[in-house]
Amino acid sequence: MREHFEKFDLLPLSFSHLNEFAFYRERWALKRIFGYEFPTSASGIRGQCVESGVNMFLNGIPLEEATEKMLAEYDTNCSRINDPKVDDERNNLVPLLNLGTKEFQKYAYSWNLLTYQKKVELEIDTIPFVGYTDFHFEDKKTKEDFYIDLKTSKSLPQRVSISHAMQQSIYQKATNATQHLWYLKNPTKTKDAEFIAMSLDDYGEPMRICKHILKVMGNYLKTVDTPDDVRDSLVPNPDNWIWKEQTVLQARKDVWGY
Repeated sequence: MREHFEKFDLLPLSFSHLNEFAFYRERWALKRIFGYEFPTSASGIRGQCVESGVNMFLNGIPLEEATEKMLAEYDTNCSRINDPKVDDERNNLVPLLNLGTKEFQKYAYSWNLLTYQKKVELEIDTIPFVGYTDFHFEDKKTKEDFYIDLKTSKSLPQRVSISHAMQQSIYQKATNATQHLWYLKNPTKTKDAEFIAMSLDDYGEPMRICKHILKVMGNYLKTVDTPDDVRDSLVPNPDNWIWKEQTVLQARKDVWGY
């Protein structure tokens, strides 16, 4: 099966690669087959910068300085995009960072930070994958290591989504360590930023879903040999929300003509 991935130079795969193929296949094709690059949204940059600010704080940088650097990083990264939510998301940064550092501070005497954005590599059914974890800790008392994936969002989840569960199962397989999800919710006019921690009881089911998607991807790639074959095997739905971003919409028009 590996040769079908190699003919399009798709290896190593990543969680996002797998997720896009399964649930947003036309956008997957535009990025992975046709080589388009799309700018990150303001909400995506928000999450990256809050993580960066938390990491600075955990490495001994005073909160005030970490805040200034986080805001500067956000401004620099957003200067490259055209997103009407840039200012709104900037206003979310400080409340999210304050809450995130407060939650991590509760464990300052219990945990040691080992790494941040650690590269992990593994194979799933002989197909190589690569990923980057968030915060890697060691419990000072038990010496057990574990990972925390910090995510920011506009709402608190009621449960771990299947996409996040798949990502956690991949990282658990790569590290053989417990994975945790920490969610920070944007503040609103009437509510402060909020926090919730979640984790999976079973990594098996989401890993089975990953393996099924991988098999489907291999079977699909077996049927196509060129980018034209890929184009002619997919029908973009113009009503799908993925076309809201102008650059993605233009790429669709370039490839499919509408």
